[in-house]
Amino acid sequence: MRYLSILILAVFCAALSALAETPARPDSSAFLAVRDHVRGPGLAANTELLRQQVRDPLFAFVFTMTERDSLGAWTADDLAAFAAEWGEESVFPLAEHLAGLRREALPADEVHGRRGVRCRRRWVIDLEPAGFEMPMPYSILGYHPGKLSFRSPLVLNEWPVGARSIDITVEGATRRYHVTGLTVYQIDSGWIILDVDAWLDALLGSGADDAVMQGFTVGWVDGELVGVGSSSGRKGRRIYGELDFREGTVESHGRPVARGLSSEGRRWLPNRVNSPREIWDRYDD
Repeated sequence: MRYLSILILAVFCAALSALAETPARPDSSAFLAVRDHVRGPGLAANTELLRQQVRDPLFAFVFTMTERDSLGAWTADDLAAFAAEWGEESVFPLAEHLAGLRREALPADEVHGRRGVRCRRRWVIDLEPAGFEMPMPYSILGYHPGKLSFRSPLVLNEWPVGARSIDITVEGATRRYHVTGLTVYQIDSGWIILDVDAWLDALLGSGADDAVMQGFTVGWVDGELVGVGSSSGRKGRRIYGELDFREGTVESHGRPVARGLSSEGRRWLPNRVNSPREIWDRYDD
């Protein structure tokens, strides 16, 4: 489900320069080393628009680095400095658990393709300790439904899908959504697992289920940044949730556009190494 907000979590930042008249603040430009090259109409679009769409500085950081195709390594202190400039605090315990975050180019012999898209970049998140749990910071169906389990290093392949048209049929009527900057972050190693409280699982049934994250899909639709997290339940059930970046909530199913985004993103989510079943076995051990 939409714990998309938590995993990628360690990576969002858009560099803003402090005005000369304002009190001195941490200078994010000193550690971002942002390249001049920008791929075009992608996730970040522009800083002010991103500010309107995204509250959590982690998401802002990741989307900006993706858009600018910036490669580098960052520490928890770097992200704290960015968050101070962004003017918001992250809901994730970065200071306590983030050992390092980097975006790197895949070696030439590891570059691979799927459905006409080449994967040339990946995110690597190192946590301390390598495995830990935390309460679910976002609400789903009005509840904070359990705990999140992390195992690092967490490696996410970045698929720059680009522009797509997605057709969704609801009650017999079909609508076409035009998506730009569509990007899929596929979890290739490590895990993020939502372990739902037993009482809530019994109360809500199929409305709440343990889930292993497979990845996140984000893109712009009609001027709005839309994101979904896609996962797999213990019995293989496909689960997705829409993340409201502005409010910090997760919709267990979300709008039709989110369903379409999830279906499109799943084309790039199959893991080359670990299946969800194998991850569940390791987690249960």
